[in-house]
Amino acid sequence: MGDPAGVGPEILLRALAGESRKVLVYGDPGWLREEARRLRLPAEFAVVEAARVPAGLERGRYSREGARAQVDCLRAAADDLAAGHIAGLVTGPIHKRSLADCGEDGPGQTEWLGRRLGVARPVMMLASPRLRVVLATTHLALRRVAEALRVDDLVETVRVAERDLRRYFLARAPRLALAALNPHGEEDGRPGREEEEVLAPAVARLQAQGVSIQGPLPADSLFGQALDGRFDAVVALYHDQGLAPLKALDFFEGVNVTLGLGRIRTSPDHGVAYDRAARGGADPRSMIRAVDTAFAMIERASGGAAR
Repeated sequence: MGDPAGVGPEILLRALAGESRKVLVYGDPGWLREEARRLRLPAEFAVVEAARVPAGLERGRYSREGARAQVDCLRAAADDLAAGHIAGLVTGPIHKRSLADCGEDGPGQTEWLGRRLGVARPVMMLASPRLRVVLATTHLALRRVAEALRVDDLVETVRVAERDLRRYFLARAPRLALAALNPHGEEDGRPGREEEEVLAPAVARLQAQGVSIQGPLPADSLFGQALDGRFDAVVALYHDQGLAPLKALDFFEGVNVTLGLGRIRTSPDHGVAYDRAARGGADPRSMIRAVDTAFAMIERASGGAAR
């Protein structure tokens, strides 16, 4: 359900209107029925009562009560995913502050799910109709990115992505590219040495292990090459390096996919959008694609045809 005061309930209702596949929603049944009445949308799906939302909760505004509801839903759904009671999980947008206010470590759902499911290295991938981006670091302050890059970590992240891209998305080994950190990918150590000391050694090790990867390649031209079909996914070094081009291209059709969980999890690639929640009319396309992607991953993992 996501944050009950955000657009989560609305995009959920719009995405599932007319949905014929088996879906189980974790939320407050009463709140969802009220949202359906308010928006004149159907609510014809099964609901696990994982939270209770106060009747007077103000839409379009963060609150402790809303935080508790969204985290309760997330906990219940993640535990059922871990137990194998559900085949995949599509999470609605939550406010990152809600995790901290409910005593949970964040900063985001990707990291939280990894800890909840006992996975050492969850990997965030954003996928849109024209681009896939894997993030080497996730919700990290920009000034900390360079010091966080390590050869071993990069190698492990790419190996996770390579394995799950083949498992869920492609019928062959993926063609990957690693973005450079510095402008133009560094020239003779100017303006930085991360390419020579960290990125190139990681690529060399991965290539020796049989991974099809090139780089580090200048980020200002790399995404254009991926759009031309040269690469199946770009490994970006920090959040906005990867997400800015993807959202510029396909803002309403991006999907967040967590790789490395050993389980299927997707979500829309946007936040709670409080400004939209109070007045209605939220665009559900990212949620629709998140649901479709989860079902496609389930089909492929069970031996169905690749999309």
